[in-house]
Amino acid sequence: MWPFMSYQEYSPSDVGGKTYDYVVVGAGCVLASRLSEDHDVSILLIERGHVKDNLISRMPLLSQNMFWTDTLQVQSTIWSEPISGAYGRRNRLWAVNGLGGASRLNAMLWTRGSPRNYTEWSEMGLTDWTWDRVQPYFQRLENLAETKVLDEPQSEVRSHLKEAATKVGLPILDDCNNPNTAPSGCFALETAIDKKGRRVSALTAYLGKSVFRERIKRLTICTGAVASRLEIDGDDRTGHVATGVHMRPSIAVPGDKSYLVKARREVIICCGAMTTPQLLLLSGIGPRRKSSAESRLNIPLVKDLPAVGAGFSDHYAIPIMLDFPHEETFHFLESTIWGLWHILLWIFTGTGMMSLSAAPTAIFLHTDSIDEKTMQFIPPGAQDPPHDCQAPDVEIMVIPLNSLERPVPGRALFSIYPTVLQPRATGCLEITSTDPLVNPKITYPMFGREADLKTARLAVRFSMRLAAEFQKLYPFHAPFAFAPGNGMEDLAEWEKAGSVNEPSVVRTARGLTPTNKTWESVTDEEIDDYMRRVGHTALHFSSTCPMGTSEETAVVDQELLVFGFKNLRLADAIVLPKITSAHTMAPVMMVAERCADFIRRTWNTSQA
Repeated sequence: MWPFMSYQEYSPSDVGGKTYDYVVVGAGCVLASRLSEDHDVSILLIERGHVKDNLISRMPLLSQNMFWTDTLQVQSTIWSEPISGAYGRRNRLWAVNGLGGASRLNAMLWTRGSPRNYTEWSEMGLTDWTWDRVQPYFQRLENLAETKVLDEPQSEVRSHLKEAATKVGLPILDDCNNPNTAPSGCFALETAIDKKGRRVSALTAYLGKSVFRERIKRLTICTGAVASRLEIDGDDRTGHVATGVHMRPSIAVPGDKSYLVKARREVIICCGAMTTPQLLLLSGIGPRRKSSAESRLNIPLVKDLPAVGAGFSDHYAIPIMLDFPHEETFHFLESTIWGLWHILLWIFTGTGMMSLSAAPTAIFLHTDSIDEKTMQFIPPGAQDPPHDCQAPDVEIMVIPLNSLERPVPGRALFSIYPTVLQPRATGCLEITSTDPLVNPKITYPMFGREADLKTARLAVRFSMRLAAEFQKLYPFHAPFAFAPGNGMEDLAEWEKAGSVNEPSVVRTARGLTPTNKTWESVTDEEIDDYMRRVGHTALHFSSTCPMGTSEETAVVDQELLVFGFKNLRLADAIVLPKITSAHTMAPVMMVAERCADFIRRTWNTSQA
């Protein structure tokens, strides 16, 4: 068979009326792969987007471009409700439509999270999710999916950054995934990029073309389909059973119809933090007490689960940027000649700038360890074992390009990108229509509590201190371009330049002047004003259907079964009881691996 054969993609009309052992809804490559290892089962994988396994989707740097909708199947039309903590701005909440989900688009950063994250889960009663229980699954993932620490070309910049980190008290550490390493420090991160310089996504790692061809008789992929509701039998007394999934084409056309596919064994949903709770709510699974908008939809209540959609959590970031020499950033690839050269270099050798993540270096720390007067990091006592140290509540990424959500023409920018990792405030999600193609209403929790604002403020001031040390070491002029008390007139112009369709707010910088300020002279009020104007999502949406021990406060149990159901499971970032101090790709894939084992154990099939 020709080695470059496309995946066989079926439409909703092709599979409607059929029955499968397992129906997986969403970007469930890990689950579909593991379940299809059993030769005696049939699996249907329903995906809203398409496979789109093309050259650009495998090119690490270029595939991170979130604005190439047609190429990468990125849905960029989901907006939050106005955020009270951000002057009423709305946040653009990206969602990926395509097999492999966010692993097709993200920065490929492979971070497990601190062991302390999982200890906290166990302290919440989730004793099957301790570090000792989840670590073997991370190891299984890493044996399958190649990861590597990048040899970053900007070695001089990186060297100066490391020296600046030591100036503010941070240790330089090798492996943030080593459970015996201190959780705070400056790290070169592992990335999901293989030895040939290609992105390793959940699709390529678990459902590569050779795997798909070998399992084509028992694994069916239905693309361009959106699930509209679940077919459910039973009641609260006997237990509910998900018997099937209603779906329709994901692009609305006149006269389109709904199709039902049935499940003999289980239905597993992994549609992400926004779409999974939407599907549950459309199916009558959610809080008995509904919002006024939801009450008007007249959806019969099947199962009262108050936590559906109620715990929306995310990491959010505040970009701070320096003006930088053009050739020292990824902006030099905007030149047609250099861009084409590095594309060709990647195609023929798997090397060059196109083989990189945009953010391979990061700092993790806990703000309790920052001296608020000197902005110096004070390491925990040497006697404290890493497992007992606090999980980081801040990450500072270093990104050699503009990290605002819109272009800044004519500027080469270098970003220092503090990100809040352990927010206290949570948001919520509600539906306003029975149409699954109508996006849900999302209350985004950025700066929702004073404790979160304080953490972010400390992170920003510490980042400015780090930048100041870097500026002393760096041989070229690299002033602040966008930072609290710096470049505020430019920021106002940038705000005015927002696209017509983008909800935005233009705010006069009250009391602010274009005078450059340092980490010492900038006021808390100036930092807060800046954060409220530029803070945005770090794209780690989670916890809208959390795991727990009680159906009053959670949606799934420790085996990821929805409370009150015999055969309905969720497997995605949605189930995280508390968001991890890490990029969420590795934890989410770990959850999917565990879910596959729970299912196979239930049905007495072989486990890998």
